[in-house]
Amino acid sequence: MKTFMLPFLAVFVVSSVTFYGCEDVKQRPADPPKQSISLEEAEKLTNEFIRTRAGIINDSLDIVDTRDFHFSLKTLKQYIEYVEQEGKKLGREDLGIRIHFAAYPERSEYPDPGFSTVVLVPTASVQGQVKPQGILPVQEQHEVIDSLKALNFGNGGRPPNDLE
Repeated sequence: MKTFMLPFLAVFVVSSVTFYGCEDVKQRPADPPKQSISLEEAEKLTNEFIRTRAGIINDSLDIVDTRDFHFSLKTLKQYIEYVEQEGKKLGREDLGIRIHFAAYPERSEYPDPGFSTVVLVPTASVQGQVKPQGILPVQEQHEVIDSLKALNFGNGGRPPNDLE
């Protein structure tokens, strides 16, 4: 009887594990970064930019300039992966991406001559930097990793898109 039960038990365990492994694994919802804000807060900040800066820029350039930019998630993930891999090869730590406002020259072969753009630049903590300590929050210094490529050529909103 024991010899009959052992193979039966083994088949039961293997079958159970196999069927359990075939179930769809539910993904745990991703937690947003602590710097995330609500869409309402983003709209408030965007409206403040429009109220205090957009008119000045548009009047001085005599155009309705771009103030929003779109990069696909695929492009952003690919760029982040590039920065992570290449930064690691260089032995760099605390990698990041700095976003700079920029503008295409008016007479150029760029996609939107004369309009604003953004440039994403890879950064890392300054090598040999002593980490700040104390009771007050101090921002660490990050420097551009100048041997890596920057990211540009997102789609600029023309005319500008509102968050509403």
